[in-house]
Amino acid sequence: MTERLSDKNPCDSCKVDRQIGNPNRWECECSRCDKPNDWKNECVKKLSEYEIAEEEGRLVVLPCEVAWYIVNKGTPYAMIMPVSINILRLIEIRNIDIDGIYYSTHEKAEKALKEMEVKE
Repeated sequence: MTERLSDKNPCDSCKVDRQIGNPNRWECECSRCDKPNDWKNECVKKLSEYEIAEEEGRLVVLPCEVAWYIVNKGTPYAMIMPVSINILRLIEIRNIDIDGIYYSTHEKAEKALKEMEVKE
């Protein structure tokens, strides 16, 4: 896991996250609150890496942590089961809530199961 740079409190003393006036100074009650340039540069660098990955199609935003699917479709034993999104293929992740196999919420899977029962 990488270090979180989105911490809005670069000063460990006062923990203030409001920036007013001078962009190199944080509004606070602490006399040591000069915004560290290294922190700012690291944030910009990491954002740049994410933007490049997004442009190249390498950045995937997962729609959920657990997907839901219907087991034994078309039988009286059909039921909804969870599956970790980490074991799905990219094509399956992109088609969550689209192709009727995987669903992002239990409620959507239940609705699909009820619609299947009505059709039978």
